[in-house]
Amino acid sequence: MVQNRGWIFACCMSLILLSCQNGEERLKGDVDRARQEESDPYSKVYVYAAYLSTSTEVKAEEAIPLINEMISYGYPLEARYSINNLMNHGISSWDLLALRGLCYLNESHPDLARTDLENAMKGDPGNRKIEMLLDQAEGGNNKDRILKGMLDEAMTLISEKEFDAADSMLTVVLHMDPLSDQALFTKALIRIESEAYDSAIYYLSFANSIEKSEVYERYINRMNRAVEGSNLILADPDSFRGYLILSEALSGMGEFGQAHRVLDRGLARQPDHLNLILAKALVWVQSGARETARQYLREQQERGIPIDPEVINQIMQNNP
Repeated sequence: MVQNRGWIFACCMSLILLSCQNGEERLKGDVDRARQEESDPYSKVYVYAAYLSTSTEVKAEEAIPLINEMISYGYPLEARYSINNLMNHGISSWDLLALRGLCYLNESHPDLARTDLENAMKGDPGNRKIEMLLDQAEGGNNKDRILKGMLDEAMTLISEKEFDAADSMLTVVLHMDPLSDQALFTKALIRIESEAYDSAIYYLSFANSIEKSEVYERYINRMNRAVEGSNLILADPDSFRGYLILSEALSGMGEFGQAHRVLDRGLARQPDHLNLILAKALVWVQSGARETARQYLREQQERGIPIDPEVINQIMQNNP
């Protein structure tokens, strides 16, 4: 079945290679839309593979997140074909070679996996991700320790805003332990950061199906509200309601920076809207920046926005 799927996929990619030599910009647009919109995993994989198999301009570090996503959706064969096509176009890196090794591991070809991973390790001997993959390919028995180390490292990368590197690390974790709810939850956090809310819900729901958790359920509820707010903004960018719903959902998950950015987008359209102004002050209070909130409200009053002092007191007394 996998071989048939691979043959059909290869034929489709060959047709695309023949017909889309001048369509790279269009395919890049398709990728951007696929990452932002809700669609089934295979549709995304097909779009990603079409782009990666025809592009001569994409950089290896730009391709890696797409490859990771393909593998995490369970399409290692398609991911490997894409890597091969990238390499045929002279686009390569040790991380890409290691990802091809990961594809081989997923396809139950340990000898081919070891060859790629050993070569990647020689090229980048300090890369812990490659080292851990190689350990698994060689039948390493320190799985629990390795998984914990990789999850900790992924969280460190997220704190340093290295989201693509963290996502790559988590893809490796999920290869080693497909039922790691922690890895799935952390992937959801990365999707929230990139405003891919539908994808975040997918990972949160998967995590919650493995390990029922009040935290996961709370995040799912918040994310459903985030999708609602996002859709309202798309339908009517001049209406304040979508910005309020989306920012409330984000701040409820501790994503205060994102909540501010959402409200700033609303205020750019309606700079005097009192509800948006008050919401922005409330986000600062919830994040612990009360004095910043107080100063912001004072500045709004000074520029002529009437704000009831009692409302200000209620906002300032809000507990984070």
